[in-house]
Amino acid sequence: MKTKIKIIAVAFFLVFGAVFLGIKGKTQTKVETAGEKFKNIKVLNDMPADQMGQVMNLMAASLNVNCKFCHVSNDADFEKDGNEHKDIAREMIKMTFELNKNHFENRPEISCNTCHKGHSHPQSGIDLDPALPQPPRPQRPDKMPTVEEVLAKYETALGGKDNLGKITSRQIKAQRLEPDGKTLEEEEVWQKSDKLVVATKYPDYLVTEGFDGKNVWKTGNLDRIELKPDESEQIKREAQIFANPELKTVYPKMEVRFVDRIDGREVWVVTASTADNKRERLFFDRQTGLLVRRIAATPTVLGFFAFQVDYKDYKDFGGVKLPTQTRFAVPNISWTRKVLEVKLNPGIDDSKFKTSGK
Repeated sequence: MKTKIKIIAVAFFLVFGAVFLGIKGKTQTKVETAGEKFKNIKVLNDMPADQMGQVMNLMAASLNVNCKFCHVSNDADFEKDGNEHKDIAREMIKMTFELNKNHFENRPEISCNTCHKGHSHPQSGIDLDPALPQPPRPQRPDKMPTVEEVLAKYETALGGKDNLGKITSRQIKAQRLEPDGKTLEEEEVWQKSDKLVVATKYPDYLVTEGFDGKNVWKTGNLDRIELKPDESEQIKREAQIFANPELKTVYPKMEVRFVDRIDGREVWVVTASTADNKRERLFFDRQTGLLVRRIAATPTVLGFFAFQVDYKDYKDFGGVKLPTQTRFAVPNISWTRKVLEVKLNPGIDDSKFKTSGK
C-alpha cells in the first residue's frame, strides 16, 4: 500500500508542479531538457524536463484517456515502445509544432485539444444533437466597479473587518476526496495569519505541506520532498489568500475586466498579478461578493496548463465565512477538500509551520 501511495504522490507532484514555471534568470544554470533527463525521447527533446508532467496530462485530458492508451505500462517503463498510439502521438506532436511554427510564430496556439475535444480520435463530422447551448456572456454594465469596491464587498461578505480581526488562528478538520469520487483521506489544516500547514493522512503515508510566511516546504513521512518553484508558488498562494480580503497585498496589480457566469451566477472577473508578475484570474460572485474561483495558467510546448480552485458552500464560523468545499483541478485530475470542523483561535506556536523533515 505504501508503494502505491508513493506512486500516487509522485504522479501528483508531476501534475501539481505544472502550474507556475520559475522564470530563469541570466545567471542561472542551463535548464535541463526532457531529452537529457528521460529515456527514448524522440520529439520533445528540447522541452524543459519540468514540463513533462504537464504535457502528459494535457494530452490525456485532451483525448480523455489514461497513460495506458499510449504507454505499455501505467506504473513504470514509460520509455518502452510497442504501442502504436505512442508512434501516432509523436507524429501528431510534430504536426502541432509545425502548425504553430508556420502559422503562429511558434506560439502554442494549436494544441491536442484543438482537434480532439475530449475524444481519442478527432471527429470530422458535425454533432447534430449537441448539448444545450451555453448562454452568452452577460452584457458589460455601463459602469464597472473598481477593484477597491469589489474587495470591499468581499471583506463585508466574509464577515467584516471587526469579525476578521477577532480570529487569529484556526485548526480545521477536513476530508480529501480523491478523483475517483469515493476515496477519502483525513486532512488537518492549521492556519495563522498567512501561515498554513495541511496534513493529509493516507493509511501508511503522511503528506504535509506548509508555508511559514516566508518559506514553503513539503514532507512525506517526515522525509523532505524537493519542491519546484511552481509547486511552492501554489502552496504559498493558498496560504496568502486564506480568508484574506486584503488581496492587494498579494496582487499589487488588479483590474476588473468583465462579467461572466459560473454555475448560472454572474461573477466579476478580475485579473491579478503578483509583484514578480505571476498572473491569475479571480472570480467574485456579483451578488454575494464572495471569491468563488481562482485560475492560474502557464504556457507549455503544447498549450496552456491551467490550475483552477473553486471555493464553494461558504459557512459561518465565528462570524467569518469560509468555503467548506474547495475543489482543486488541473488537466486530467481533480480533488476536493471538505471542511468538517473549525476550531477558532487555538494556541498554535509558530514552530508548527516550520518543517522538521529530513
